[in-house]
Amino acid sequence: MKSGIFNRIYIFYAIILLFSVFFIEFYVTSVVRENYIENLKNSLAIQASLISSRIPFKTQTNIDALCKQLKEKTGARVTVIATDGRVIGDSDKATSLMDNHADRPEIQQALLADRGWSIRYSDTLKYDLLYTAKKVMREKNLEGFIRLAVPLKEVNNSINILRFKIIFAVIPVLIATGILLIWQTGRIRRFVIQITEFSRALARGALDKRLFLEGAGEFDEIAQNLNTMSTELKKNIDRSEEETNRLNVILKSIPNALLIINPNGIVELSNDASKEFFGNITLTGKPFIEVVRNPEFFFLIDNVRQDLSPGLIELKIDYPEERYLTVRVSPLFYKEEELSGFIAIFHDTTQVKRLEQVRKDFVANVSHEIKTPVTAIKGFTETLLDGAIDERDNALRFLKTIKSHSERLNRLVDDLLTLSKIELGVIKIHKTDVYISDIIDTVIETLKDRATDRGLYLRKSRQTETIKIKADRDRTIQILLNLVDNAIKFTNSGGVEIGIDTEDERNCIFVKDTGIGIPGKYLSRIGERFFRVDPSRSRELGGTGLGLAIVKHLAKAHEWSIKIESSPGKGTKVMIMLSVTTQVV
Repeated sequence: MKSGIFNRIYIFYAIILLFSVFFIEFYVTSVVRENYIENLKNSLAIQASLISSRIPFKTQTNIDALCKQLKEKTGARVTVIATDGRVIGDSDKATSLMDNHADRPEIQQALLADRGWSIRYSDTLKYDLLYTAKKVMREKNLEGFIRLAVPLKEVNNSINILRFKIIFAVIPVLIATGILLIWQTGRIRRFVIQITEFSRALARGALDKRLFLEGAGEFDEIAQNLNTMSTELKKNIDRSEEETNRLNVILKSIPNALLIINPNGIVELSNDASKEFFGNITLTGKPFIEVVRNPEFFFLIDNVRQDLSPGLIELKIDYPEERYLTVRVSPLFYKEEELSGFIAIFHDTTQVKRLEQVRKDFVANVSHEIKTPVTAIKGFTETLLDGAIDERDNALRFLKTIKSHSERLNRLVDDLLTLSKIELGVIKIHKTDVYISDIIDTVIETLKDRATDRGLYLRKSRQTETIKIKADRDRTIQILLNLVDNAIKFTNSGGVEIGIDTEDERNCIFVKDTGIGIPGKYLSRIGERFFRVDPSRSRELGGTGLGLAIVKHLAKAHEWSIKIESSPGKGTKVMIMLSVTTQVV
């Protein structure tokens, strides 16, 4: 802490003390001198009255000798002055050498007020003299003036002695007072330094620190107040931090993006979900138009600003990825009738939009898939009823076609029912320890004739007798049957290989073919209901477009995932990625 303020206080009080000492000395010596002179004037006036009766004012000769005798008795210079101001006697100087004294101040005063006085410096004696003059009246007639004069040298010497005594008496007091002032100033400075250090500690956040001042007197109350303030401040900060943490937890737990925007359009606060919606960047401090890059949101903010009421819109953003959002913006008021900002909450409806689209596509696909065999069955049936039934060869061909379409319609219904049961949880997954070799053998035994008819091989990649996993045997067979059947359909030469391998440090069951392959742009859609890379060929081969969708759902029920690698003309490899919890022995 800087000591300048205490130095200034010390200097200020030292100056005041010195000024007080000099003032007292001047005042005391002045009063003493005035009292002494006043007493001297009264004494001289009395002496002048006593000797006035002995002065012969009408004599024609000087009376210097008489004046000298009177000086010996009074101790003062005696001067006798006639009414016209002429000096007729003086104890110290020959009258013939003296000027007219009619204009002397003391004579003028005595003429008007019976007696007069003045103090004048003597150029001859080099010190002040006190002159006291008295008007002498006899039978109401003015006889003349008697003037007594005494030097003030002794008075001044006495005053100087008194002044030195005062100074020497005050110097010890001054020194003692200065020492006391320095001690008291240092003591106060020490307390102030402790208070300053304590306040700095509070400013740094050390709210647990306490201030103790030993023998502080009046500072004790300040210390108590500061300690109380520190305690209350810590409680308030703890309460504020708790509320802030609670608010942050609430904000983080909100799955929807939340932005608090000030009246100037700057984002003041955002939650973690906002980064998922608008990109992993710092949102706070940015204009909202740079965060939500959509003009409809700008117009919504503008409408809320004008109407001071909440607004709701649906919008689409393209960055950092395509999303459909429902956003509600409400005005924020910290003070009544004073807009403090806006609260914008964004709800992601992308999945809902996609599900709606999937539902529409599903309805359209189901309608199309059902309409085709139903139309064929209806057409051929009408043809038979119109007379073709009598034509044996045509009737037999039409009936086979009707049967084929009815079987296709039946497969479609069965696959739809299977998918519905899986999604609704009707089909349960019962995991047991099963050997992959047994499952693969069952699949190969079931489909080997179909592969042979197409001139394809169907084999295991390597020995898997000792490899065992936890899975639902029947559903795993169903998964592989669908995959192998699909591979056979779209393979013209070569064959299909089944086995177990390691991919991305995870175990997987794979089905690999040498078929026509799948273009890369369609890989993400594999597993969608009714999606076919080659619709015409799939229908010719009796496919419903639901086989891979069933595989996808059954794998998901096992907590597995599907990975597909394919190149057009080079074949396809479908891998069932086993979960970590699946035991592989």
